Amino acid sequence: MAIAISDMHPPISLPRVSRTRLGLLLVDEGFITPTQLQEALQFQKENSGNRDDYKCLGKILIEKKFVDVDQLQYVTEKHDKKTRLGDVLQRCGAISERDLKFALKEQKKSGKRLGEILLKKSLVTEEVMRQALCTNLNIPYLDIARLDIDPNLTRIINRDYAFRHNIIPVSMTASSITLAMDDPTDNEVVTELEMFTRLQINIVTSSRAAIQEAFKKLYPDEVQRLKPKAVELDDESDLLDFTLDMEEDDSKKFSRKPQYVEAQESKRADVLVQRIISWAIQQQASDIHLETLDQRMVVRFRIDGLLQEFNLGTLQDDINNFHREVISRVKILSKLDIAEKRLGQDGSFRSYMVREGERINFDFRVSVVPTYYGENIVIRILDSRRIPKSIEHLQFSPRLTEKLLKLFNKNTGIILVTGPTGSGKSTTLQSGLMSAYRPGLKILTAEDPIEYVYDNFTQCEANEKIGMTFASYIRIFLRHDPEIIMIGEIRDDETAEMAIRAAQTGHLVLSTLHTNDSLGAITRLTGLGVDPNMITSSLVGVISQRLARRICSHCKDTYTPPVEIIKEFFATPPSDISWVKGHGCQECNYTGFKGRLALAELWEPSQRDTLLINKKAPLEELQKSSRQSTIPIIEEAILKLKVGETTLEELIRVLPYSFIEEYRRSQVQILG
Repeated sequence: MAIAISDMHPPISLPRVSRTRLGLLLVDEGFITPTQLQEALQFQKENSGNRDDYKCLGKILIEKKFVDVDQLQYVTEKHDKKTRLGDVLQRCGAISERDLKFALKEQKKSGKRLGEILLKKSLVTEEVMRQALCTNLNIPYLDIARLDIDPNLTRIINRDYAFRHNIIPVSMTASSITLAMDDPTDNEVVTELEMFTRLQINIVTSSRAAIQEAFKKLYPDEVQRLKPKAVELDDESDLLDFTLDMEEDDSKKFSRKPQYVEAQESKRADVLVQRIISWAIQQQASDIHLETLDQRMVVRFRIDGLLQEFNLGTLQDDINNFHREVISRVKILSKLDIAEKRLGQDGSFRSYMVREGERINFDFRVSVVPTYYGENIVIRILDSRRIPKSIEHLQFSPRLTEKLLKLFNKNTGIILVTGPTGSGKSTTLQSGLMSAYRPGLKILTAEDPIEYVYDNFTQCEANEKIGMTFASYIRIFLRHDPEIIMIGEIRDDETAEMAIRAAQTGHLVLSTLHTNDSLGAITRLTGLGVDPNMITSSLVGVISQRLARRICSHCKDTYTPPVEIIKEFFATPPSDISWVKGHGCQECNYTGFKGRLALAELWEPSQRDTLLINKKAPLEELQKSSRQSTIPIIEEAILKLKVGETTLEELIRVLPYSFIEEYRRSQVQILG
């Protein structure tokens, strides 16, 4: 049955609030007189004998036209009088005070919603609970299973948000949207949606089964995507024998609470932190983002370079209830001051898990930043199993791998790895070091921070607060007789000059730069004041790279990209590529991608390139010359495309548009 928006009686957006003092507050604000309050209370008393006839005071005042909805909304919001489900059910006689106390006690233990506990313990039926909510909150009850809901409404309420809060968009006008909510007392969801949609939110309710069935119809391809990822708090399997490696005394270092309170909160928060980290490790996440909002916390995981939000099931409810304790626990683990909430802090901690009798170590880098609602935390996960091993393990093309192995086995010069943040520069650098290492060589590194620890290198951590910068480490390293020096990043003119000088004095120097392409290294170094002649006398190679997502092997299947996407990359559709993509499965969280692969270009300056750099030739001239001495990143990307490791859409996402445009122009010239 289709229902037009204009045919549907608009629900009254009543304040979902009411308490004993509401009448007195309305009198104090001047909206009603004491006589009107007494009349309303008398009416409520005379009609409170039958549960079905019970009306809340706010509804009576509106029906008697003593106040309107806006006035009631103003007072309740001003004085923060929020309706709670337990109060509503107790007032109308659906549950007793004893039942409510029992349910609230269970809620404190489990962190689950009160309505779920009441239904699970058979303290109230869903029909009675819905009837009480509709009567007391003055909201309509709709059988949404009979409605033909417009699929375009999914553009307003996305699938993840609708699933997490158990809501369904029912209809929309130019200024408002009607939602069917499983819990119509959830004011935070309403406030949040009003802020993001800039629409008035009207509330209706329906049975939970009807809402879930409507969700399947409205989001047909997504319901199965969300369900497998729920984490049940009763299931201990997700802990994976994971142990937070921390001395007990550290947890009390900054504590000012009584010991018994500290013990209870610490134990609860400790379990939650273990579960969050275990979940991240299961999903092979590189970072955990704990983002504090009003009375709740959003947990997101960076997987394959993109932030993803999972349905954490009942775990999310516990995180919301104990989000302050979770933040404090992470800060204690990282040996940070939990009393300091105004300044950013950085720390770290270690932990391990035991799987199949093997102990696997993890290092965690923690960054805390104060925000409007509280503190946000980002936890970088350093898994010892992912430690870079060699250039071969990066799985570049055979031609590029051979060139890189020869490059990292040179005796002198400077090798630079360039690219934006998060493009895998450090991994390539460390892989190069592992490939270059031979017994008898001394390798010194200066890093900020040290992410992976190697037995074959002497590793030092930069600390600008005490004057131990990259440049100062290079000076010290030169007195320690090394063959290879690795500097985490060239950030300033002093580091750039010292790195070049070290390369000129018979050392192999490795470092990174933040540039868009390999030739950008020249522009960056000259911008830092390095003389072009010094650059050309020591620069032996520049690697520029990006990271692209790898197609999930579990759901890989053939497909045909849209014509406009093919034309954006190729002058004519290629005939030697068999198009494949991942269609989404549980293994890849229904993204179609699992893991990442490196795309790189290598520029080894030729004699002509060196001459052009020395004479400060225009960049366009150097670009033209360098094509003969460069393995371009586009060439590597096309090879990955042909062997079915990534998609055309992913290449367009990660590669600079100028690279794609130049490649397409070169094809036109060849065809032309």
